[in-house]
Amino acid sequence: MIGSASCLCHVIVTVTIFLLIPAGAEIFRGEDVLYGKIGTDITLMCNAANDRIIQWQVNGSPVALTNDTKVQYGNLVLLMADLPMEGNYSCHDSTGGLLHLIKLKLGHPPSKPLVHCKASNFYRISCSWRKNQEAAFPTRYIATYSKPNREVSNCTMDLHSNVCQIDNPQMFASLPYIINITAINPVGHRTTLLELFTMEIVQSDPPANVTVEPIFGSPTRIKVQWDYPPSWGERFELKFILEYKPQQSDHWSRLETKMRTINITDAIADQLYVIRVKAKDFFDNGKWSDWSSEVLVTARSETTTERIQTTVTTLTDFAHTHSRSTEPTFPPTSTFSSSDLLDRDIIILISITISVGISIAVATFLLWIKRKRQESDKNDILAKKALPL
Repeated sequence: MIGSASCLCHVIVTVTIFLLIPAGAEIFRGEDVLYGKIGTDITLMCNAANDRIIQWQVNGSPVALTNDTKVQYGNLVLLMADLPMEGNYSCHDSTGGLLHLIKLKLGHPPSKPLVHCKASNFYRISCSWRKNQEAAFPTRYIATYSKPNREVSNCTMDLHSNVCQIDNPQMFASLPYIINITAINPVGHRTTLLELFTMEIVQSDPPANVTVEPIFGSPTRIKVQWDYPPSWGERFELKFILEYKPQQSDHWSRLETKMRTINITDAIADQLYVIRVKAKDFFDNGKWSDWSSEVLVTARSETTTERIQTTVTTLTDFAHTHSRSTEPTFPPTSTFSSSDLLDRDIIILISITISVGISIAVATFLLWIKRKRQESDKNDILAKKALPL
């Protein structure tokens, strides 16, 4: 059923194109130019009376009559015309008087348009193609499309960039749109027909405003954020793939998410990383976007000061609790830099360590004295027991 309907749409579009293309054979006349198709017979008309003697010239020199050229009823016929036959032709009467002047240009029909269609969102389909680069021949384009209901419409067309736009296409239609792009020049035309469904060609632009930053105090973590592409809007959700690798590596690591922020948790400290993101419709319609521009970031490592501060904080928690009474007090308006606080904590830690060491040494010395006294008393008792009665 779909195949027969699609075939009918093709017929409708093709008939429309032939109605729009002017009728003619292989030669099209301009005001002072005659265009001819290479490899065909070209007849140059002199418009002189049949009984007059006609002389033909090309670029000011008499035309040599050969197997490829002949004069017939005063007209010049070029057989199987080729590029060397281009030039300015003129016909003259027997006295050399100019009767007619025409410029002959030879070439080929336009090449078949290479058409690429994309929907950056669900509200517009854009089809673009390259212009024919054959400089000798002017080329124009006809752009139409057949809707799923078989109605043929002209594209909203940007002539400067060769883009055909279809606004508000039907997203869930069971029949395809048929896009027709026809290139026309003075010696022929070529047509490209494309069948497409909106849901199959939707492809968002890359995520925008990708930013990265190392997470302070976590040398293996990098925070990555981005925005929806401006052309997409937020009515329809997107999902994302983030890839990252050390700059010198060929292997990409990958994370998938539906959020617009994610943390890399396995970075290597002091390594320069390359990060990129792409997007796709959340329900997996269409294609993945192109990658965003790559962003560079260096995973931050802990500095010596950070390690010392962590150690001091761990070891001095107990000391701060018991030494607040001995710490100097300052007015409420006093402020300290982080280095001042760090130096103070180190001094307190050293003081506590020395105090604990002295206490341990004193306790050890007292225990040693006590033990000596106990041994002396024991020896006295034994000596008394050994005296005779």
